[in-house]
Amino acid sequence: MKGFLLIVGSIVPKLPTKIINMLLAVQMATQRSLNTLFPGLCFVCHLPIRDSHFLCRGCLEALPPMPENCCFHCGTTTGQPVFGCGSCLLDNHYPDRVYFPFLYKEAMADLIIRYKFSDCTEWTENLVHLTMERVGDHLIWEDLDLVIPIPLHPFRLLWRGYNQSALLAGGLAKKLHRPLVTNGLHRIKMTRPQVRLNQKDRQHNVHNAFLARRCVVKNRTILLVDDVFTTGSTVWSATKTLKKAGAKRVVVCCLARVDH
Repeated sequence: MKGFLLIVGSIVPKLPTKIINMLLAVQMATQRSLNTLFPGLCFVCHLPIRDSHFLCRGCLEALPPMPENCCFHCGTTTGQPVFGCGSCLLDNHYPDRVYFPFLYKEAMADLIIRYKFSDCTEWTENLVHLTMERVGDHLIWEDLDLVIPIPLHPFRLLWRGYNQSALLAGGLAKKLHRPLVTNGLHRIKMTRPQVRLNQKDRQHNVHNAFLARRCVVKNRTILLVDDVFTTGSTVWSATKTLKKAGAKRVVVCCLARVDH
């Protein structure tokens, strides 16, 4: 199909508009036929799906949601909804509100790992859609000013080629009709990957890792976007930096939270 488009593109200047439109119509019809003859497979159960989603309806509905009874500052499961729990009140740099559409387990964990490390950036639109389905109404009511992703260090961004958090933030910004700001928060410390570190080492690893631009974030309510909330060390450090720079409120949205 890409070859077809290259051929058409190379001869477009020589063809009348009517012919070009006809060729494009043929291309679209051919693509629809291919989708019918060779449907995609569900990421989880591998059954055929005939739309642009990567999960079938059954597997979508089976994705584990965050429990309703949790701390609104850090997401820790509690006996009832609370603003502040023993896990976060010891540190006053917690976000003003956190939202996690899913728990980081089973299919969702595998899906995020693939999205993050296997260049599955085409999943962004679907992941944003799933996020908005679960927590979109809450985000709308937060009266947000800006959407800021957790940044990668420039060297890590160069190595990976993309920042998955920035892709998610861009999709959410578009859905929420708020500006995406990628120059308001910078990672100035080349940190080790957090995956194999314990909570204490994670906190030390991201200590003073970020720098915020006061002229961008001062007196603003910010939606801070990341992919996974594990111990909260990265989000805590970024939130502290934003608030020191004058941010009014910091609301966090991650795709999933690890259930401790």
